[in-house]
Formats: sequence, structure tokens, C-alpha cells
Amino acid sequence: MTVTEAALLARDQQSQPWQQAFVTVLSGGITRAELIDRVTDRIEYAPRFRRLVAGWPIPGWVDDTNFSVAGHVRETTLEPGQRLEEWLSARLAVGLDREHPLWEATLVHGIAPGTQALVVCSHPALVDGYDNVHLLQELFDEHPETIGEATDDWQPTQAEMPGIADVVGAIGDPLRIVTGAATGLIGMMENVVRTLAAAPRPQHVAGVEVDLDVLGVVRDAFGCTTHDVLVSLATAGIRGWLIDNGRELADPVALVPLAVGEPAVLESAIGCRIAPSWLGLPVLATSPGDRLRTVATLTRARTDSGVSVPVPDLTGLAGFAPPTLHSVAAGTVAAGRPHTVVVSNVPGPTGERFLGRARLRQVHALTSTTDDEQISVTITSYRGRVTLDVTAVAPLRRWARDISDELGALRAEA
Repeated sequence: MTVTEAALLARDQQSQPWQQAFVTVLSGGITRAELIDRVTDRIEYAPRFRRLVAGWPIPGWVDDTNFSVAGHVRETTLEPGQRLEEWLSARLAVGLDREHPLWEATLVHGIAPGTQALVVCSHPALVDGYDNVHLLQELFDEHPETIGEATDDWQPTQAEMPGIADVVGAIGDPLRIVTGAATGLIGMMENVVRTLAAAPRPQHVAGVEVDLDVLGVVRDAFGCTTHDVLVSLATAGIRGWLIDNGRELADPVALVPLAVGEPAVLESAIGCRIAPSWLGLPVLATSPGDRLRTVATLTRARTDSGVSVPVPDLTGLAGFAPPTLHSVAAGTVAAGRPHTVVVSNVPGPTGERFLGRARLRQVHALTSTTDDEQISVTITSYRGRVTLDVTAVAPLRRWARDISDELGALRAEA
């Protein structure tokens, strides 16, 4: 386990779980049995989803000897009048079981006639973007197909963590292993202290969907990027949330992960590195145009540097890459700079995706808050539509309205 992964795991605590929920809205229908067969058939491409965290004082990933795909796939139906957002808020308040691999998938029925949602909750530490991608990246295809019955003949290869002497002998570097042991110990101790000291934290969720073509009209009129427009819309939503909850209006520091190209990482699964960057969001700006122009000015230096990865390079990734990209982006929280807001923007495929014969209609992503974070915005595009989803520590009564109003004002000014 890397130092970064240990730091990410230390953020997950019983009273304040830290995890992500990926919501894929499907039409056409898929059964739990079919989902189990698809996961069984594809999970070998995401092997860490069969592994759990074990070892002391050096934590590591080991195969779960009792692993069962069926044990991680659930099914539920919304109560009459219950909204999916309410179900998600309650789900994010419950941590993932540390006795098993840190993920679970739930088929949610009762959303709308002919529609169901597949919700996959997972810990960001499972995914590094190199050898380990998100399971969801492997489940979707470009064309519909019948899911055949799959046979699970997998056998664990490493069921126990090696001792310190074994690891020292394997790497031939005693100093490195001692450092690793200390890191693991500190990380686990930090987790214990935080769990005992932390109070429960609510995770309110909301979301809104906008048209990519409308964003393009605003982008061209203001001479900025689509990313600038989306960050500006998120800023308006955050401003409204602060006002609605009687919080001080101030420009918050936001963690805004950025995909950067580096030759040394081009062999990774996503062909780039997701690096942390920080912006002071212009919440105090009084008009939508001023907010967008300020965001564009702040981000232009990074765009002009030539290190950012072009959007087509990300939308053209194999499989269904947004869950992997969002997971790696969430991991940049380990960079350590204090912030109260996260804004993660990931472009997705422009063409249709299918889970068996079920068609993927919408994609939503949510990341629970951690540390001093008050609000976490997760933006995902798919087939000409963009969802701006949010998790916050206080109610989100006007998120969709504020973003819709902001986009309407920017379009009018364009």
C-alpha cells in the first residue's frame, strides 16, 4: 500500500464515512443475477475489488479468501414518495465494511417506470489510475449484448500479509521498509484518533443536469473553456448554498483536480496524471458574468501552460472511464492543502454505453466530504449532457434552481 492510499484510508471513519457513490440510470432493465454475472466476468480487470486492507503495522491489499460477488451486489426498491437523493444521503452516512473489499453495488428500483439505477459505492483508495481502475469502467460496452452466465473459478493468491522480515528480504532495502512501517502505523493511529474524536456529519445530496450545447454557446461568447463555465456554475450553486444556510459569504479555497500530461505516466490506464490545483472561487462577485470572467482568468494560466490534457483524450478512453477519473481526482485530497470546497470535473463518452441490454441514460457521481470540506461538487458529462452533483454538510434546497438561473443569465448575456 502506498503512503497516499494509507492517507486516504485514514480519512474514512465510523462516524464520518468517506466514500464515493456512482449512480448510473438505466433503461431497459437488468436483473441482479445478470449484474452478478457481468461483474463476475469483468472483475479480473479491476483486481483490487477482490482485495481488502490487512496487515499491521504495514497495511496492504490482500485477496479476500471469502470473496463473493453476490455478497457485494444488493437490490432495493424506493419507498412510495421517497426520492433517490434521500436514499443516497442515507447510504453515504453508512461506511463500507472493512472486513471485505471496500465497495458494494445496489440496483435501485422505483425511480420511474422502465428505469432503474445502479449505485456503486466505493472507497477512492481502491483506484490509482495505473494498475487499478474502477470496476464500473469495465462493465459497460458500446453496444447492447446479452449477458451470459459466468463461472467464478477465481482463487486467492495472497491471503496473508508478509511479515517485516519477508518484505525486507524481498526489497533489499531495510530503511525503506522501516519508513513504510512507520507510515502505516501513523496512518492507522490517525484513523483511530479521528474516529474517536469526530462527530457524525450529515451528507446532503442534490444534482442538476444541463445541456452541453448551451454551455458551448456561453463558452464561445465569453472566450473561455467549457470547464470555466462549469466551475462558474458550481460557484453560483455554492453561493446560493451559503446564503440559504446563513453562512458567511467569502471566496472559498477550492480543490479543483486537473488532468496533466507527463511522459512518465502515459503508460497508465488513463494516460495522464490527476494533479491537485486550488482556486479561490469568486463567490463574492455580484453578477454571473463577473463570476465567469474571474474563473476564466484564474484557470487560463494552467491552460496556457500546455500541461493540461485535451478533453478528447479523456472522452476517448477505453471502457467507461469517469468513475476511474473521479476516484483518482478524489485522491488528490491527500495533497494536504486546506480547503473547504472540492470541484471535480470529468468528461465522459460522447457515444452510448450499455450494461448488457440496458441503456445508460444518465451518470451521476457523488463524493462525501472529509476533513474541513463543507461541500463537494462532482461534474460528469455523457452524450451531450452534463450533471453537476453535490454533497454538502447542510441542506441543498436551491442547488438546481441557482445553477439553472446562473446558466440562463450567462446565456442572456452571451
